[in-house]
Amino acid sequence: SADAVICTLTLCSVLDPERAVAEIKRVLKPGAPFMFIEHVLSEDDPNLAQLQLRFNSMQIAMADGCHLDRKTLDVIKSAGFGSVEAERFSLPGFGL
Repeated sequence: SADAVICTLTLCSVLDPERAVAEIKRVLKPGAPFMFIEHVLSEDDPNLAQLQLRFNSMQIAMADGCHLDRKTLDVIKSAGFGSVEAERFSLPGFGL
């Protein structure tokens, strides 16, 4: 069992994020932290979200399977952790 899991910009690229998060939950000791930072489909900028959707296929091909359209926080919240605390933030002018 793991005392903690730290995941940085990984779940955008795994083939099955639900399975990956389930495995993280499985290996964590009860109450141990799962800390993550991920990029996700924009929820606060509709124009950026449209660009992410438009360029997703190209991004997957060119960036080692990285998906621009994932809703990773939803996946983590659905995995059955006792509680999930998350903060969303935007990086103006970043990426697209």
